[in-house]
Amino acid sequence: MPHAPFRHVLNTLVYILITGCRWCDVPSGEIWASKSAAHRWLQRWQTDGILDNLQARILGIADEKALINWSYGALDGSFSPWKGWR
Repeated sequence: MPHAPFRHVLNTLVYILITGCRWCDVPSGEIWASKSAAHRWLQRWQTDGILDNLQARILGIADEKALINWSYGALDGSFSPWKGWR
């Protein structure tokens, strides 16, 4: 299997993180890595701490360009294991 270009891996991971799609719904094409390659690199980057560094750099760049409104936040609890008051 040829090496997946890091840009394609990053495209795929950012797509998953932004859309919340399932791994089986990852798009295919010239700018995307395969779901197995993206997942493998995600696990490696999480273990090595690289994902935290990438997130910090991406947020830093977006903040410098005023692309983030820090006074607004949203939360999606549709995947929360919480079942309600007991």
